[in-house]
Amino acid sequence: MNKLTAPRQTGFTLIELVVVIIILGILAVVAAPKFINLKTDAHIAAINGAVGSIKTAVTLFKTKTLTSGSAMTDTVEFSGVKGSNYQPWAAAANASGSGFNAGYTTSSEIFEAAGLDMDEWSYRIYVSSGSYAVVAAPKSALDVAEPTSTEVIATSCYFQYHWKSAGEPVITSVTSGC
Repeated sequence: MNKLTAPRQTGFTLIELVVVIIILGILAVVAAPKFINLKTDAHIAAINGAVGSIKTAVTLFKTKTLTSGSAMTDTVEFSGVKGSNYQPWAAAANASGSGFNAGYTTSSEIFEAAGLDMDEWSYRIYVSSGSYAVVAAPKSALDVAEPTSTEVIATSCYFQYHWKSAGEPVITSVTSGC
C-alpha cells in the first residue's frame, strides 16, 4: 500500500527569522562601540609608547653622559643625539652643534633619541620658562604641518617633553581628548 503523504517543507519560519534578526541587532549594538573606539585607543597607545621611549632615551642619555666622564653642563653627543645636563635637547642642534634650532628642518634631538618618526607627529618646539620644550600630537589627531603649541595642546591628545637646565626633564601626556 502506498500512502500518499504531503510533501514536507523545509526552511525557517517567520518567527525563527525574526529571532535571529533581533539577536544580530543586539550583537551589533554591543560590539559597535568597541570598534568605534579603535582610533582613540590607537592615539592613546601612540602617546604612551612615545612617552615610554622618551623616558628610556633620557635614562640612557644620562647613563652614557655619566659613564663618559662628561660634566653635567657639557654639550655631549651620543649616537648622533646632542644634549646637555644629562638630557637630550628638546630642540634640534644647529649646524655647528653648539646651539639650538627650533625650526622644522631637522628633527628634535629627543625625538631622534627615542626613535620617533617626526612625520607621524604634529609638533611644535617652543621656549617655556627659559628652556626649550616640544609638544606633539599624533598626525591623525592633528593634521597640521606646523602647528602652534596652543593648537597641539588644544587637542587634549598630546605629550610634552620639557628640557630643564637643572634636574630632570618634565615629560607629561594628556589623552583625555583622544
